[in-house]
Amino acid sequence: MSPLLPLSTNIHEPQRLSLARKLILLVMFCLTQFIDTLSMSALLSAIPALEASMGMTEIQSTWVFSGFRLTFSSFLLISGRLSDVYNPKTVFIGGVSTLGILSLCAGFVYTTVPILVLRAITGIGDHSRCFCDDDSLCSKLLVKVFPDPLEQARAVGFFAGCGAVANMGGLVVGAMFVQRVSYHWVF
Repeated sequence: MSPLLPLSTNIHEPQRLSLARKLILLVMFCLTQFIDTLSMSALLSAIPALEASMGMTEIQSTWVFSGFRLTFSSFLLISGRLSDVYNPKTVFIGGVSTLGILSLCAGFVYTTVPILVLRAITGIGDHSRCFCDDDSLCSKLLVKVFPDPLEQARAVGFFAGCGAVANMGGLVVGAMFVQRVSYHWVF
């Protein structure tokens, strides 16, 4: 029986990136992590306002999160395979773009069923983007950008720290948006 061939036959040494480019990529990954985590935790503050303005029941309001998480976790393995087959950069940009467009659309919805459907579809877009609880695309890209183990540890620590700060700050930001402007701004 012959051994399995690797997916990529590229045996060239990966090109070294300049420090400035590495830092730009790290900031981009961390900003994406920060915005996504901030928006998820800010949505917690908006749930009572969503229930009141759209006439949602408590069961329907739980599907704002559950639909997102269900589709996110269902498509996570597909995202991993897509980033293996295609360029991870393309998959990352596609996921961030899809997430941004669908989140913008969700901000303009005023009825229950479309907001639930958009949140579920947003989970599909978010699966190909980095999220702090999985070891998917962002971890893969961070390891490629920072090949030195010490640099990797610092980059992953900074990346995780951005998620933690956003998780705490999202509740405050979401509450400020709901009180001062509208719950539509948390999407």
